Amino acid sequence: MGNQDNGGNGSSSFLAGLVIGGALGAVVALLYAPQRGEDTRGLIKQKTDEYSDVAKTKATELTDTAKAKATEISGTAKAKAGEISEKASDLTDSLKAKSAEVSDTIKAKAHDVTDQVKTTAADISHKASDSISTAKESAQHLVDKAKTVINTQKDAAAAAVDAGKQEYADKKQELTATAEGDNVEVEAAS
Repeated sequence: MGNQDNGGNGSSSFLAGLVIGGALGAVVALLYAPQRGEDTRGLIKQKTDEYSDVAKTKATELTDTAKAKATEISGTAKAKAGEISEKASDLTDSLKAKSAEVSDTIKAKAHDVTDQVKTTAADISHKASDSISTAKESAQHLVDKAKTVINTQKDAAAAAVDAGKQEYADKKQELTATAEGDNVEVEAAS
């Protein structure tokens, strides 16, 4: 399992160890074989060439497989990043529209309150101070309501952004786990 931490270097180390071990085993076997020196040297050269060819072939296969997996994972990651970006853009547009709607509502309510206060002040001059006080309280209440609505929208937007980030982190972790699993399969295949 330590080979996963090396990013694939473990499989090449294993392959090199396999070739070197095989070659050493063949040399030792040939040295103890009852043959002439010239025959033994020829056999050693032949086995060395064979193991060298096998090592080159396996290294090429592993490299091709790793490149294919990297390309596949990269494409998947780019697609997921595009989806997340699109969702974030949609959320931003929705938040802007909702914010404009809330702002228009606040403006309309404030305008209505101001008109009501002016009419009341003109009609009842001796209760002007009470009416102004009432208008101020109403305006403060509307402002407080607006702050509450804006804070609620802001919290919802933050939650949506956090959910998008969490989805990205989950997908990244999933892709990393998939890549590591594929790496283990490649090592097992060799």
